[in-house]
Amino acid sequence: MIFYFSATGNSLQVATAIAQGQQEELISVPECFKKGTFEFTLREDEKIGFVFPVYFYGLPTIITQFIGRLKLNNYYLQYIFAVCTCGGSSGYVLYRLRTEIARKHLWFNYGNTILLPDNYILLFNLLPPPEKRKKMFAAAIPQINKVNEEITSRRQGISKENQGALLGIMTSLFYPMYSRGRKTAPFHATKACTGCGLCGRICPSEAIRLEKERPIWVKDKCVQCLGCIHRCPVRAIEYGTKTRKRERYVNPNCKSLQ
Repeated sequence: MIFYFSATGNSLQVATAIAQGQQEELISVPECFKKGTFEFTLREDEKIGFVFPVYFYGLPTIITQFIGRLKLNNYYLQYIFAVCTCGGSSGYVLYRLRTEIARKHLWFNYGNTILLPDNYILLFNLLPPPEKRKKMFAAAIPQINKVNEEITSRRQGISKENQGALLGIMTSLFYPMYSRGRKTAPFHATKACTGCGLCGRICPSEAIRLEKERPIWVKDKCVQCLGCIHRCPVRAIEYGTKTRKRERYVNPNCKSLQ
């Protein structure tokens, strides 16, 4: 089984390809929270995978919370792996994940990183220009194929590809900005909002509710996945004034997210 979290499609593209390559079931982490499903029974030959984006060189809070609640029945050293997506470098994230998995008395076997366009547009605009995105999509295919081959052969260890320099320091410096931040107060809908409710349906934190056909943020913090901003069909959601002129992004290889 492949547990995945994806707001704009990058990690979903990778998770789908790996699930097909490994012939494993694809399971949405946000859906697990909505349904209260955290207990799973493993086959003897099961592979357990986690696919998710890197946030500030660390783990999205929803992944940490999910692993904390996860219960795997019939676990007997089945192969556990993770593949994260990021726009540049992953920092210490896979080592942090290994620690979280070890707390559940599970053995982490393998981890790797796939480079895809960064969609972060709040404090900075990290979204690369269209031409660079095309090159990243093209380069990602052989990366994904290689990862699939390594999982099939049950490779051990964490790949050092795309980790970047000073990985532990980068995670220690930048991750607290995310873990202590994630405030929803700056999010708002403009007059362009049509009241379609998509933002509320896709929010993994269930932090958005419609009132009088207008979205309001009902929690102080969220995962800060930016799915509401990027996937709004009329570009009606902003974060303060910083995102007004910034382009939106959805992975073009995930048509279900268009």
